[in-house]
Order: sequence, then structure tokens, then C-alpha cells
Amino acid sequence: MSVTRRVLAACFALIALLTAGCSRVSGADEAPQVEVATRDLGAAEVVRDQVYAEHDTGALKLDLFLPARQQTPAPLVVYVHGGGWDAGKRTIDADLSATEALTTQRLLERGYAVATVDYRLTGVAQAPAQIIDVADAVRWLQQRSGQWGLDGDRVALWGASAGGHLVSQLGAIAGDPDKPGGGLTGIRAVVDWFGPTDMSAEAQRAQPHMQEYARRVVEQLLGCMPVDCPEKAAAISPVRNLSGDEPPFLIQQGTADSLVPLEQSLDFAADLRRRGVTVEMHPYEGLDHGFGKGPHTALIADTVTAFVETYV
Repeated sequence: MSVTRRVLAACFALIALLTAGCSRVSGADEAPQVEVATRDLGAAEVVRDQVYAEHDTGALKLDLFLPARQQTPAPLVVYVHGGGWDAGKRTIDADLSATEALTTQRLLERGYAVATVDYRLTGVAQAPAQIIDVADAVRWLQQRSGQWGLDGDRVALWGASAGGHLVSQLGAIAGDPDKPGGGLTGIRAVVDWFGPTDMSAEAQRAQPHMQEYARRVVEQLLGCMPVDCPEKAAAISPVRNLSGDEPPFLIQQGTADSLVPLEQSLDFAADLRRRGVTVEMHPYEGLDHGFGKGPHTALIADTVTAFVETYV
């Protein structure tokens, strides 16, 4: 086991507590604070509460933020919220989610549509339901792309925390339709904000004395502890499903992340790069999980925008 894998494993208990190119260190004080637009985030039109799937646990919905109409169809960015897989909501609030809100605003200004999606939480469904749900939302939007002037062949996946895990998994298995949620087409890029990428039994074995809360969250996600269902744990771990066919990845995370160890993202980026996948890894000095508010917000948002404009 590599040193970084041991560090990852030692921090495995923390992973379950989630609530929400070349590497370089990004200065948190390089950009000024920017005021974010209103609830509509600068969209020309917002289509809310669209039901994309029905389950016995209830309807799953999405909101679609549309840019000003243009001559060509708008490429699409699909945002997946965090919350430890057992909480959170699809709403992007400018007061509570400043970085997400500003990023959405920047993308809209550049002609991208942004969708925010529900998925079944672990209180009602175990993995891989969450992965399947996000894939279903993407396909639902692609099938209706003409209705809203979208380009279903130019899609980026973007997620934070638990959502970062889900979009990373979908990026990893985009070329494998036999895996749950796999085989998505038109995925040109993935943006992962501080998402865990390894839920393996190996990680649990290296940290046997997991905190009770962490144990409960992992059991809710998997329906078991990883050592008791190693194949299931590996199946939802993006780092265990890489093939080299992945789209370009942008990974952004604070160096002071107290929930997901930075080494995990560094390992994931290295594994992608070894397989020939384009990767940008941006560690932000001193930032904790979730980034928070501050002068770094515009820098992070503009980095996402530049990456998406390059590949989508």
C-alpha cells in the first residue's frame, strides 16, 4: 500500500462525515470578492421542479438555469449537491453556497445552461441508487435538449463533496454501460470539488476504530461495512473503476480540508494522469471543506469556467 493510500485509509472515518494538467497551489487572496446575482443567478429563464424520475420513495426533480438565447444550442453543466449522501438539496443559494452560485453565474454569462438535480438519499436507498439517479437526470435532459435549446452532446458534470464523488464515478464509468449509471454519452468534462473517491475495504481495514457516526453513514450508503462487502465498496469507488477512457477532470480542494484528505484527491489525479487522462489539480492554500466565503471565491469560479470553456 502506498504512503498516500495509508493516509487516505487513516482518514476514512472522516470521509463519511461529508456534509456538503499540472498541479499548482492557488493563492486564496489573489481575487477580490464578487457580489453574486439574485436567486436566478443571472439566468435568462429558470425552469424549476421538473420531475425526471418517479420512485416509490417519491419524485426526483431538477432545476434548469438557461442563458440568453443564442444561435447555437447551449452546452450543459449538471451540478450535483453534497451532504454526505444522506442530506443536502439541489438548491443553489447565493448566501449559503457562494462559490456554487458565482460559478453558476459565470457559466450562464458564457452561454452555458446549468441544471441542479436531486438524487435519492441514503435514508431511502442504498448505493448505487445515487449514481443511477444522476445518470438518469443527465439522460432525461439530453432527451429533451431540443425543448430548451441545449446541446446534449456537450455536457460537463460538476459536483461538490458527496456530489463530487458521484460525478467522479460517472466520469470513471462513462465508457462502461454495464455498470450502474455507466455509459453516459456526451460527457466532455468532470469538475470534482473535494469529493471522496475510495470507499474500499482496504481503507476500512487500516482504520478499524471508526467513529460511530462515520460507521452509520457508511453503512447507510453501502448497506454494509466495506470489509463485509468489498466488491460493492470497490464498485462505487471512482479510483477503482478507471480505464483511461475518462473525460478531462478538474479537481479543486482546500489544503486544510478537515473531512476529505487532500492526499486522496492527489492520488486520484495521479491515477488518472498515469492512464493518459487530462487532469487539472488545484489545491487552495488554507481552505477547508466547502471552501467557504472569501476573496478566493472568484478565483475558484473562474477556474471552473475556464476549464469548462476549454473542453465542453
